[in-house]
Amino acid sequence: MMGYHPAISIGIMYDATNEADYKHVTHLVRELQQDQKKVKTLGYVTEKKMPDHCFPKLTFEFCNAASFSWNQQPLAQNVKDFISGSYDVLIDLTPSYLHHIKYLSAVSKAKMKVGRYVEKYVEVYDLMLQVDDNNSIEETSGQVIHYLKMINNNGNKQE
Repeated sequence: MMGYHPAISIGIMYDATNEADYKHVTHLVRELQQDQKKVKTLGYVTEKKMPDHCFPKLTFEFCNAASFSWNQQPLAQNVKDFISGSYDVLIDLTPSYLHHIKYLSAVSKAKMKVGRYVEKYVEVYDLMLQVDDNNSIEETSGQVIHYLKMINNNGNKQE
């Protein structure tokens, strides 16, 4: 299992509908980049129209239901590009009901996949956290990073 310290590239998928959640992920990305991690994010928006805060930048891509076909296959090029990325760790911060994102997690070639514990997705993730869908993105991401840092690879000291 890949821990935090040896990981170089990290992909993060999250619900970007709420601007406060987007801002938290922006802060998280900055923290990860300060630790020399290459980060790419994919924010899923549950609305048909993209909110003003959701404009693509170097590290940030966005999608919604229109980015997928009826059988959850990605149609949008940015989604295809994101999922074809070779991440050391893929972190899924989305609630369990965002099935499009669960599909992306399943087909990702990431070396390690982290997500919420939901029994029907146990085959998808390498590390699952018992985090309720009602937990804030701050709490969920904090727990993910905490447990990734506990995985001790290559003799790196635990924090």
